[in-house]
Amino acid sequence: MPGHHHVPTRFKGVVAACFAMTGVLTLHATADDFTETATRHLMQSVESQPDGTHLARLSSLRLLRDPAMKDLFYKLLQHEDWLVQVHALLGLAEIEDGAQLDPWLVTQVDPQAREQIIANAIDMKLIDQEGMQKILEWDHLESGNRLLLMAELQSLKLEVDQEMLESLANDNDLVIASVASLLLARDGELAPLSNISARLAGASPSERLGVLQRLIEVIRIYKITSATPWLNELLDTDFDNDDLAYWGTFTLMSLNPELGRPHWNRMVGSSPTYRMRIMGALQFLEAELAPDADARARLRAGDDPLINRILDTAEARANGQPITVHVKELIDTGHPRVIDWAMRSARNFEPAEAIEIYEYFIDLPETTRRRSLEVTQRSQAISAMATLLDIAPEEALQRLRDAEDDSMLQQTLLMGSLQSQHPELPTTIASLRRIGSSRPDSLALLLLARNGEQLSPTDLQQLGRISAGGGQLTDTLQIQAAWLYLKHTDGLQSALVRLAPAD
Repeated sequence: MPGHHHVPTRFKGVVAACFAMTGVLTLHATADDFTETATRHLMQSVESQPDGTHLARLSSLRLLRDPAMKDLFYKLLQHEDWLVQVHALLGLAEIEDGAQLDPWLVTQVDPQAREQIIANAIDMKLIDQEGMQKILEWDHLESGNRLLLMAELQSLKLEVDQEMLESLANDNDLVIASVASLLLARDGELAPLSNISARLAGASPSERLGVLQRLIEVIRIYKITSATPWLNELLDTDFDNDDLAYWGTFTLMSLNPELGRPHWNRMVGSSPTYRMRIMGALQFLEAELAPDADARARLRAGDDPLINRILDTAEARANGQPITVHVKELIDTGHPRVIDWAMRSARNFEPAEAIEIYEYFIDLPETTRRRSLEVTQRSQAISAMATLLDIAPEEALQRLRDAEDDSMLQQTLLMGSLQSQHPELPTTIASLRRIGSSRPDSLALLLLARNGEQLSPTDLQQLGRISAGGGQLTDTLQIQAAWLYLKHTDGLQSALVRLAPAD
C-alpha cells in the first residue's frame, strides 16, 4: 500500500498554484482543447509506459464494455507489448454478444499473451466448453495451455483425449508431465502418480519443491480426490517444508478431513506460535469444517478472541447455522485474511445472509471509529457494492437512490457501480441530483455517459472538463471520460487514427 509522502512547506504553494492553474485552464477550455486532451489521454493508454500505467488505463477502458472499441482492440492485438495484447483480446471478448473469447484470435497472439488470456478467460468465465475444444484443435498450442484447457474440460465431467494426456505425462517439462499424470489419475488410475514420484526423485531440491507446490494447487483447485492418498504419503516424507506442509495439509483437510487431520495436528504442534494458531484456525474456516474440542485446545482458542471467532464461524458454517453475526464479528477484527475470506465467500451464502454481509461492508466506513482503516474499508465497500449489484441488484440500486447527495457513501456506491453493467443503472443515475463538479457528480456523469443517450450541452462540457482533470477523478477514470467525450462529440474516428494508425 502506498505510503504517505510529506510535501515540504516551500513546495506547497507551487502545488496549490498548479492545481489552481489546472482549474483555470479547464474552466476556459474550448471543445477543441477538450478533444485534444482526450485524444492524448487515449494515446497514453496504447503507448507503453515505463511504469505500466498504460495497462491500468486499458483495464479501465475495458470496464466500459463499449462495442465501439472493437476496431481499437483489433489493432492492439498487433501491439509489441504482449500485455497489451492480453487486454485487447479480453476486451474483445467482454464486448461480444455472450461475452466469449474468439478461439481463432487466441492462436494469433504472442505465446506469453496466450497463456495469460486463457487463464484469465477461464477465471472470468469468458470461454465455454466449445471454445476450449476449438482451441485444443490447434496443432501448435503450447503444452501448458493444452493441459490447462484439458483440466478444465475434465472438471466439467467431459471426455478429454487420453492419448494426448499420456503423451503430456512423458513431457520433458516436469511440471507439465506431473500435472498430466494427475489428470490421468483422476479416474482412479494410480500408476501415473508413481511415475511422478519416480521422476521427482531425480529432480533438484528447488525444482522438486516447485513441482510439488503446483501439484498440490492442481489437486485442490480441481478436487482430484483420487490423488489424496498420494498427497497423504507425500506429507509423511516432506513435512519439513513449511509451505508444502501448510498447503498440502489444507488441501487434504478440504478433500479428505480424515486423512488431513493428523497432518494438521502435526503442523500445529504442541507449542504453536501465534501466527500458526491463526493459520491453523483459518484452515478450518476455509475448508468449512467444524473444529472439535481437541482442535480448540491445540489452538488455545479460549485465550484469544480472534481465534475463537474464526473457529465459531467455521463451526456455524459447517453445521448450516445462521452465520451473519459471526462474519460481522470477524470483519470487525480488521484481520486481512478473515476479511478476504468474507469478501470471497459471502456470495455463496444464503441470499439474505450474503446481502446483509455485503451491506455491512458498505456501511463500515461510515461508522468506523478506526480512522486508520478508513481507506482500506472504503476500498472493501466499493468491492462490496460491485458484488451486490451482481447478486442483489434491486437492493444495491435502492442503496444508491437513498444515499445522501455528495456524501462519501454516495461516492463509494458510485465507484462500485462503475464496475457493473446492470441495465437499470442508467435510470437510477439519471434520478440523482447533480448540480456541480464534485467527485460524486463526476462519477454519476461517467455512468450516465456510458448509456449512450444524448447528453445536454452542459453535461458534455463537464465531461470534457473531467477528461482534462477538472472532475477530481484519477487518471484511470479520466481515461473513461476521454473515451466517452470523444464518442459523444463524434471525435472517435479521428482519434483512433492517431491511436492506432493503419499499417
